[in-house]
Amino acid sequence: LSSTPRTDDESAETNKDDDSLCLHTFHGRTCLVRGPIWNLPVEHGGPQSFLADRPPASDAIPSIAEALREDVKFKFSGNVLRGAADTYFPAKILAKVGRVIEINEELQRLQSNEDELTYPDADDATLEEAMSSAAKVFIPLEDDIEPLLDNLQRAVEVWLNPGGKEKGGGEAEFLYDVTWGGFVNCGCKYTFNRKHPGNGTCSNIFPDCPALEDVNEDFGNGWYNDHHFHYGYHIYAAAVVSKHRPEWGRKYYDRILLYIRDIANPSTEDEHFPVFRQKDWYLGNSWAAGLMSMELSPHGREQESSSEAIASFEGIALFGSVMMNVFAEDDDKLVSARLVRNVGELLTAMEVSAANRFWHVWGSKIDEEGSTALVSSSNNGSARAKPHINTYPKEYPKHVVGMMYDTMASFQTWFAPEDVVSYGIQLMPLTAVAERRDDLEWSDVLYPVYAESCKA
Repeated sequence: LSSTPRTDDESAETNKDDDSLCLHTFHGRTCLVRGPIWNLPVEHGGPQSFLADRPPASDAIPSIAEALREDVKFKFSGNVLRGAADTYFPAKILAKVGRVIEINEELQRLQSNEDELTYPDADDATLEEAMSSAAKVFIPLEDDIEPLLDNLQRAVEVWLNPGGKEKGGGEAEFLYDVTWGGFVNCGCKYTFNRKHPGNGTCSNIFPDCPALEDVNEDFGNGWYNDHHFHYGYHIYAAAVVSKHRPEWGRKYYDRILLYIRDIANPSTEDEHFPVFRQKDWYLGNSWAAGLMSMELSPHGREQESSSEAIASFEGIALFGSVMMNVFAEDDDKLVSARLVRNVGELLTAMEVSAANRFWHVWGSKIDEEGSTALVSSSNNGSARAKPHINTYPKEYPKHVVGMMYDTMASFQTWFAPEDVVSYGIQLMPLTAVAERRDDLEWSDVLYPVYAESCKA
């Protein structure tokens, strides 16, 4: 077999020091290895959390509180509450509202100091400064949050109720595909009044399913494109609702698992879904392309947003962690929730590593002999055990890959060629995992050019 930097393993007999048995390929330097077992170790780090590794900077808390006072007034449009839309853009809204609720709770807890918040990378002085700053600002209260949480629950739930609009479910109904074993959406022929575009409706009902007929509908959801991008946002939002309303999480647990089983099913005994649909275990990344790409590319499988892939698996880990608390006294369900959490943690760690290998471009330059320079620091300030490996040659000057295929890396996206889009799509959404995702040295070189591209 041929190893890559992702799959190098000291337990196998490798020939990586013998250049005659190594090649520089599109996915990095590969060398022949021999052994009865091939171990693929994955460094997880700490568990995923709704909290970052340290509290908000004390001087930023007044601005955050001011933004929260506006954010909690957000009103869901009628079509989102009825599931009358595609499965992607409304899901981003759900996750964003969930994030607002979590940030608000964090500031409330800093302000009250009634329960002890723990941050892995904050000393007592930093925590005290944050609490002191939070004590001086007005933060939305529970009475302000409850209506927002009510609507978030309603908007998450509608997609999970079966039967379509005729039975109180989403107007764009989810279906089970018996052919490929998956959770797909029927799609929505959206009809609306131009004066009130957010109150439109789906004029179709099953079996009239535009997303199953046209790969360009709903980003190709009916053809298994981008499922982890779409469903990851739904899962994150469901994790927030379940955290604050455990009985709701208990009621909808098995239905939420449909999202997870579709994109990250770990069980060979599950007859209804394939095992790890999105994952490439050899390279370590996921692929967003399904049965057929929207662009009919000759370059094979592809993935655009590495950050959305990471966030999808972060959402799975968080949902599993939340449900472990909910099912603390239910042994069978606790085992299931723990597996969900562990799968999410594993896939998150792998996807972060893959993003730094294939989508984030910085640091070590490949010289004529193929050697690399040591990168000496990481996000927590410690020295790296190994140098950062820049997969691409010096002829690729950009700091991100907009789209990675089996046989091509390009600085563009499926929907736009502008620089700002290729940069931005590797940075959204901003959740707690973003700190592990975005290496400090990469961020130092990326953000100046990203800021410049915003002005173009």
